[in-house]
Amino acid sequence: MKQFYVAMGAIVESDKGVLILKRSPEKDFAPDTWEVVTGRLEMGENPEEGIIREIAEETGIQAELIMPVHTSFFYRGSEEYPMVFIDFWCRYLEGDVKLSWEHSEYEWVSLGDALRNPDLKPFHSSLSRILGLKSHLPSDFSFEE
Repeated sequence: MKQFYVAMGAIVESDKGVLILKRSPEKDFAPDTWEVVTGRLEMGENPEEGIIREIAEETGIQAELIMPVHTSFFYRGSEEYPMVFIDFWCRYLEGDVKLSWEHSEYEWVSLGDALRNPDLKPFHSSLSRILGLKSHLPSDFSFEE
């Protein structure tokens, strides 16, 4: 049986926008490109726990899961590295962004700006779904508690 990996992405949103991160130039895959928080599931971990852990490890902030918004499959580099990918919509709770070695920069951007960023194309389906979901929320909806 062929092995595959499970990875996750977190679209963390606050009243400042969506958190995007620039991958470190030292990364072996897609260095110097913008992404959302991403990471792999650890053995015995469920995806909901895994994405909250990845957010804390990569950014130092606390967030909560709103809901999964998209799943996909792709090969990371070659067919020897098949990946199932789950994107989650998350809400920022607290903390100041302190990047790990995996990223060199961060920005809070609007959903529209994220959708216009060509580096974020792998996340466009998820970002579009969130935009659609938000159209059903009350106009005074806020991510602040």
